[in-house]
Amino acid sequence: MKAALFACTGVHLDRYGSADEHALHGRARELRGVAALFVVGALSLAGLPPFGIALGKAVLEEAVGGPLTVLFVAVSAVTAGAVLRVAARVFLGLGRRPGEESSYETTGIGEEPETRHRLSRVPDTMTAVPAALLVASLAVGAVPGLAAAVGQAVSDGAVTTPHWTPAGLLLGLTSTLLAVGLAALAVTRPRALGKPSWTDPIRRLQSGHIGDYVAWLLMATTLLAALALPGILNG
Repeated sequence: MKAALFACTGVHLDRYGSADEHALHGRARELRGVAALFVVGALSLAGLPPFGIALGKAVLEEAVGGPLTVLFVAVSAVTAGAVLRVAARVFLGLGRRPGEESSYETTGIGEEPETRHRLSRVPDTMTAVPAALLVASLAVGAVPGLAAAVGQAVSDGAVTTPHWTPAGLLLGLTSTLLAVGLAALAVTRPRALGKPSWTDPIRRLQSGHIGDYVAWLLMATTLLAALALPGILNG
């Protein structure tokens, strides 16, 4: 699913020479097929059933329960809401015009297209890739037996087979509705969300530059390994 979203972003880059949501404001109205794929990917990211990512989210929520479930729903809603906000601005031209809002730490303006020249039209092969990826993501959660086969393969039959539950479906729909609501609020009333001062330290820790991503990934991997090591040694 994430690869599909990256592929759709690559279409913007090769067609318009930019991947920045403000620079592309309303420019991609003609790309209806890409718009549909982008929105579907965003809804999948929110945890919309029956996509595979929603099934994985439901299994985790059932396992952890309590406050962590609330955290899972909130993070899914905020993340997908940001992607839906981009779709509303880029494909529909909604929200404020570029230049009227404060800039981000990083933008997609400096990205280089992968093609020699800007594309005058988007070839079918460029939309077929994200479409196939989204179909595969949907199949994991929707095709009977596929999720069970994947779950048994990765766990060697040691855990319960992944399956849909009423609670998982409800939480997936809840995070999806929250994502749509946040996106609508971000586009129509961006000041309501604002940029609170308490986020400044967080932005300094993770500005969006590649170095920050690498540093946090290494730290998280080290922490995960440290937490898992006692269990491995005892097992």
